[in-house]
Amino acid sequence: MQKFTQEQLTLYVYQQASPILKMAIDRVIKEDDSVAEQVKSFRLSKKEMEQATKEGLLSPSDNAIKNIMQYAKKGKR
Repeated sequence: MQKFTQEQLTLYVYQQASPILKMAIDRVIKEDDSVAEQVKSFRLSKKEMEQATKEGLLSPSDNAIKNIMQYAKKGKR
């Protein structure tokens, strides 16, 4: 069976995979329960992250925003 990296499966779940990679993963999902389970797990994680973001549970800290803004100001000089 073909093995896929976490990056490849993430691209697949986020619908960013190339057509060839998508076809390969689609095929393997039908044949390999472990790959199908990995994709299912990635989809669940994606859904949970989207829900947490929607509810405002995942947002950068004030300190992180401050650091980004300071860095951006340095780049303008």
